[in-house]
Amino acid sequence: MDNQKKSATQRLSELETAFMSLYGAADNMARDLMVIKEAIKLLGNKVDAMVKCLNKGKGLSDENIAAEMVENNVQELKSRVDNMLGQGVLVATDTVVDNTFVVGRELGDDGKIVNPRIQFLLSAVKPELQDKLKGAKVGDKVDTGEGKMPLEVLEVYTIATPKAPEQDELEGDQPESNA
Repeated sequence: MDNQKKSATQRLSELETAFMSLYGAADNMARDLMVIKEAIKLLGNKVDAMVKCLNKGKGLSDENIAAEMVENNVQELKSRVDNMLGQGVLVATDTVVDNTFVVGRELGDDGKIVNPRIQFLLSAVKPELQDKLKGAKVGDKVDTGEGKMPLEVLEVYTIATPKAPEQDELEGDQPESNA
């Protein structure tokens, strides 16, 4: 141990270095936990798919398990949309416009379904794709670009803006004065 007295600045500098090291380690642990969480979710999906295959009398082939896993993912995505509908966050509409949430599926060149469900905010995709999707209606097939799969629009929702409370409701929340 060093017998020299350290200044407050030196001690703060060493403390800062030690803290940054701990912060970096904690950040790495958080990332590792997210990886573990995703791995457990994937494993749970696979086990669930295997059970469904057995219950349906299907064999435990890679193809059968993969198909059930995809169906589980589709159901999870559907339930998220249903939840947002129930909360009033999404409102069904028929045309893609700004502030739209789109549900679709990707099709191969032969028209077969490649990805049974994809859902996204229109604002979350590249501007070029936004332009191609704007004006599309439920049931339309949209060319997403050269070398990319076409997208069939299955559902379209607008994002509801929360209503401000009515003035009467605000006044009802005020405490009564005894003046």
